Amino acid sequence: MRPLDLYEKDSSKKVTIYFEGKSLEAYEGEPIHVALLANGIKWITLSGHGRKRGAFTFGPVLVTVNGVRNYDGRKTKVWDGMKIEMQSYMEPLPEHLGEMGKVERYYTDVVIVGSGAAGLGAALEMQDSLDVMIFEEKGRLGWGLLKRSVPLSNSKKPKEFRKELVERLRVKAFTRTPVLGVFRDGDYFIVVANKEKDLIEVTAKRVVVSTGGIAKFALFENNEMPGVFREDFVLELLNIWGVKPGNKITLYGSNSQNIAREFENHGLNYILIENPIVRAEGKNEVERVVDAKGNVYETDALIIAEGYRPDIHLAQQVGAEITYVEDLGGYLPLRNKRNEIVDGVYIAGNASWIKGSYENYLEGRLVGAYILEEFGFKSNVDQIKEEFLKKIGNKASLLEEVIL
Repeated sequence: MRPLDLYEKDSSKKVTIYFEGKSLEAYEGEPIHVALLANGIKWITLSGHGRKRGAFTFGPVLVTVNGVRNYDGRKTKVWDGMKIEMQSYMEPLPEHLGEMGKVERYYTDVVIVGSGAAGLGAALEMQDSLDVMIFEEKGRLGWGLLKRSVPLSNSKKPKEFRKELVERLRVKAFTRTPVLGVFRDGDYFIVVANKEKDLIEVTAKRVVVSTGGIAKFALFENNEMPGVFREDFVLELLNIWGVKPGNKITLYGSNSQNIAREFENHGLNYILIENPIVRAEGKNEVERVVDAKGNVYETDALIIAEGYRPDIHLAQQVGAEITYVEDLGGYLPLRNKRNEIVDGVYIAGNASWIKGSYENYLEGRLVGAYILEEFGFKSNVDQIKEEFLKKIGNKASLLEEVIL
């Protein structure tokens, strides 16, 4: 096994890659940054000012592949014989842009942006009566459920619940297809998305924004140093790729308890840092962390677990009003009592406010039921709403603050 693998990988998929001339073991399907980390390599690229950067905090992960600059190390999958070299952000752009493709056009009743628990719930609620399309920027539907191992509030394991939902799904779904924008065109919406080199343009009557949440981060000196990890990247490493972030793990942040349960599920030890972090130190990657009381922690992987905030970018783009409610995740869109943020556009899941995956699924179903009623179909609104309100408990009263 490679230094940071959690288990043996499928030997039939083994390939050889090269990083800065060194031969490394990798596996088909792995993105560059995961393959390098599994081999213990955390320093991958350089900022425009020459600062060492890894792939698991923020900023681009640009690398040179087979002599061609500006490949995205997070999105590019390895292949046998691939030669990878470091580069800085500031090298001349672009060499690797890809080619222009065709424009595909579709017409549908409802477009759902994001296929997490909320998006899947909405699609399943509507699919028997309406034509529905889903767009997902990741490689598989239900990516957020794949990233977790701790049971949901309905007592189901996330991957099993995701499998159950996806197997029931009958709508047209695009993966690795980020939505670039949603634009009103009279009584309709034009949804523009990018699938590799092709552009997809969909005319839809309704849109559901279920784009999820964005991991929060912490401010301290050297917080972008290789070996510092955002919690969402760690969940992906553990539960999708079977790779651990390091051998001496430290964990910090308000969401540490939830991430700690994931580590425990995988049999990994960790040290919890309770005081605010002042700085990370190390030569080429993090080697120690200093907190506000002067305590020093030896580490090769510092996990920042500060929870999530709603991804409001698409909601803002369509014209939603934004407010701030700390206990619901921070900045989030105002909506009417049917989760409509502007006429014809609905919000669901962590994009709406931060909560558990099963609660997001219920909110997605609820939005789907609202839309069914808009089209004149019978729905289970009252039944779904009752279960949803029961699950979210006292958060229901806070939602009054975000009703238009």
